[in-house]
Formats: sequence, structure tokens, C-alpha cells
Amino acid sequence: MATADLFANAHNINSIVQALTTLANASDVFFLVVMGVLVFMMQWGFAMLEGGQVRKKNVNNVMMKNMVDWLIACVSWLFIGGVLCSSINPADFISWWKHIFSANWANNGLDLASWFFGLVFAGTSATIVSGGVAERIKFSAYVIISIVITAFLYPFFVYLGPWGASIIPWHDYAGSLVVHGLGGFLALGAIMALGPRIGRFVDGKPVPILGHNIPMAVFGAFALAIGWYGFNVGSSGALGSISGLVCATTTLAMAGGGIGALIASRKDVLFTANGIVAGLVAICSGTDIVSPVGGLIIGLIAGLQVPIVYKLIEKAGLDDVCGVVPVHGTAGVVGAILAGVFGMKALGGAGGVSLINQIIASIFCIIYGTVLGYVLAKIVDLIIGLRVSEEEERRGLDLSEHQMPAYPEEEVV
Repeated sequence: MATADLFANAHNINSIVQALTTLANASDVFFLVVMGVLVFMMQWGFAMLEGGQVRKKNVNNVMMKNMVDWLIACVSWLFIGGVLCSSINPADFISWWKHIFSANWANNGLDLASWFFGLVFAGTSATIVSGGVAERIKFSAYVIISIVITAFLYPFFVYLGPWGASIIPWHDYAGSLVVHGLGGFLALGAIMALGPRIGRFVDGKPVPILGHNIPMAVFGAFALAIGWYGFNVGSSGALGSISGLVCATTTLAMAGGGIGALIASRKDVLFTANGIVAGLVAICSGTDIVSPVGGLIIGLIAGLQVPIVYKLIEKAGLDDVCGVVPVHGTAGVVGAILAGVFGMKALGGAGGVSLINQIIASIFCIIYGTVLGYVLAKIVDLIIGLRVSEEEERRGLDLSEHQMPAYPEEEVV
């Protein structure tokens, strides 16, 4: 074969390899963007789930907090959080800051697609807190808390765990602890610092304060469930690593969570909706290593504990408006620990998971989240004040904070 032909063949081979590499990069970018958009849709789900569980005088406030969580996360994740989750080296921050002022990105912008996928997770973690502190926190105080969570507390927790430097190693495929457990226990700390709503406890006894729209909350739970397929299936990070097992275990854990909460709550509609979410939270950790039946059992246990833990929180004199501690905090812990059980080969799992590591990580998550949530809220309280006045709370945050009722036909404006 002539030398010219050899060069031509080599060029053709290089061109084919180049084309295949570009196609692979483009496929991964497309995959991360689509999966990320599904996760972004969970902001909509949270807004509806939380909005339905508050009184109508506070609906706009909940909607605003959900919108602001996302807006803040976009900025803080761009400049700080997106780097901090993988590095604490100042040189990496400087390199990233230089790069984001450029439109030139290799590999079809794969790094930016990965940044976007990380961003939607960060926004989710912060939004969880809003449901626990609803109906009495100052909007300005909440904004500061959201900034600190998305810029520092969440990304540093990611850095310490399996998605970052694995300083504290555990198996968490899609974030039972990394996202949900952390958000739930940050909320617990903030709830402790904030105190209960007026009238929530009388003579030490809990008085139920019903949400204004249960159908809205159920709709939100289903919207979250749809977004969860992006959350879990998308956590493969690449199209070539996508797993049907993750889809199946996610689906069955959702079913188990709803069934468990339905049974434990004796057919309570709102608890059942929250149980669906709790099952999805719990399966995140081991969704890639447990069997479909294992996923169903994990979801069932997570759902069963929701009304039980909610009532324990209530007995402790804490006012968790939307039940985020049992739905995200303890459900995340349940999922992380059970991943270490049902992930064992002896129980049909894929193996490669340590129950001891899962327990240690769960304890760490509880301490890290609760302590920092409490300290952050107390610092904000010292700086600008944490909660609205009694008059503003009674009037409702829609009018006192935003000067706009959610249902104007029922108000004189």
C-alpha cells in the first residue's frame, strides 16, 4: 500500500474517532440537560407540595421562597458552590472564575452540563428547608439562609462525602443523605432556632393548623415523583451508564412509601402524599445496588416512619410545617442505612457497600445538618432578626412581606 494511502486511512480513522467522540460528548450533554430539567421541575413540585400545606394567607410567601431558592442557587453555584463541592484548592476557584467569562468550552460544553446538573441538586437541598420554617420566618432572613446553604453548607458536605473527596465514605448514588438528609436536618436546626407558629401549641399540647389546599399538595407530590426520575436515573452522569434497575427501584420505592404512610396514618391523604416522597428520598442512596423487591421494602419502611416521626417531632414542641424532617431527614437516614442492608449480595444486592459506613455517615449528616442549621439561624437572628412580628404573622406573610394576597378575590386590597 502506498504511503499516501496509509496517511489517508489514518486520517479517515482519526476523523471517525473524532466524530464518535463528539457524538458521545453531545449525547452526554443532552442526557445531563434533559435529566437536569426533570430535577429542576422538582422546584415546581416543592412549591405546590409546600403551598398546599400552608394557610392561604402564606401561599405567596412559600412560592416566593421557592423561586428565590432557585435564583440564588444559580448565582452561588456558579461562583462558589460548583467548585467547592469538588475542591477546596484556591487555584481551582481562580481557574473556574477565569473560565466562566469565556464562551469557549471543550467537549460540547460537557463541564457546563455537569455544572447545571449539580446546580439543580443544590437548589433542591435548600428548598427543603423552606417547608419546615414556613409561615413565620422573615423573607430577608430566609434569603440569607438560602445563600449560605447553596454557596457553602451544601457544597462542603458534598465535598466531604462520596461525590467529592470521600473523606467520609459511604454509598449514596443519588443523594439520600447528600441532598435530602442534609436538607431535612438543616431544616430541623432552623426550626429549633425559630420556634413554633402562634397557636401551634397551647399549654404544651399540639394544635393542628391545617393547610389550605390538600389537592395542591398531592399534585406537588406527583410532580416531584416525575422529577425524581431525572434525580435518580440521571445520577449515572452519562448516557452510557444509564440503568434500568435505577428506574425500577425508584418506582417501587415510591409505591412502598405511599403504601407505608397510608397504613401508618390510617388513610390520611396528606401523609400518604408525603409518604410517596419519603419513599423516593429513601431509595436515592441504594437505587443502583438493591433489588426491585429491596427497593419496595426500603420505600415501605420510609413511608411507615413518616407519621410516627412527625408526631415525635410534634411531641418535642417543634413546628415542622410541611413535615420535612420525617420526609427528607429521617427518610434519608432510613434509605442510607437500608442501602447497607439490602445492598448486600446475601439479600440480592450488588454488594460493595458497608453498613458501618452507612451508619457513620447518617450520624454525621444528622449532626452536621442540625448543628449548622441551628447556628446559621441564630446568627441570622442576631444580625437582622429571624422571624416576623406577632402582628405580621397573624396577618399573614403574603400581605405583610409581599403586599399581595394569593387569592385576591377573597381579600380587600
